[in-house]
Amino acid sequence: MSGRGYYYKTINIAYVQNPILAIFKSAAVKLNDRQDRHERLVKLSRDITIESKRIIFLLHSAITKETCEKAVSEAIIRLQKLAKGPIKSIGLELENIPSYLHWRAVTPGFQEYVEARTLCSLMQTQNIITFQEMQDELTYKIEDEANDKERSVITMLTQNDYMLGIADLTGELMRRAINSIASGDSEECFNCCQNVRDLYTGYLGVTGCSRDLIRKLSTTRRNVEKVEAAVYALRVRGGEAPPALLAAAPPSWDAASTHSDDEGFY
Repeated sequence: MSGRGYYYKTINIAYVQNPILAIFKSAAVKLNDRQDRHERLVKLSRDITIESKRIIFLLHSAITKETCEKAVSEAIIRLQKLAKGPIKSIGLELENIPSYLHWRAVTPGFQEYVEARTLCSLMQTQNIITFQEMQDELTYKIEDEANDKERSVITMLTQNDYMLGIADLTGELMRRAINSIASGDSEECFNCCQNVRDLYTGYLGVTGCSRDLIRKLSTTRRNVEKVEAAVYALRVRGGEAPPALLAAAPPSWDAASTHSDDEGFY
């Protein structure tokens, strides 16, 4: 063997056995695995967001009491499919993995799901489902065929996502209050107004815990102003004009707020 060939063979052996190179190869495998997982979670989050928006639209389309009951029943079924489908897949994807590493990938979907789930519970029972009750709904029993045992898998719903979803709920309650004027259901309008007020009052004491929550607080305040203006118009002008005419009149309080930021971020 020539000197040049022996030299290159020695370099190749040293290259293969280099411990630093092995560390970088291991890191590359982990980073690729994390990136692939992130992409799968983003896709699942988008599926949750799209279906949750459709459920919210379904609940808003209900006007009469009969249609509300039908819409709520259908919404519950679709929410259960979401919980057993993509949300469960997120829990399995992040099993035995630090969930907070991928929080940004799934938070838009979770916020929209919380918004849809709380709106449905409010229309069904006049109460907002609590954080713990929602977390219990996202806890699953998985049968391990290898060991013939069951294990619990929890899809992590952070308190921050729950609070942000509730903040978005104020926008849906504002829309429902205004839509109820057109249907002549003034009691529903007053109930929605009080709920929005109570939520905004509660958020005033926790504004220092999340930058995202602080950003949404201004939108929540605008929702309070809009629904209070609608209730004011209903109280003052309700005896002068029918509800349908009140709903058709362009409100002056909505002129400066054509864009809403209550749908989270993407």
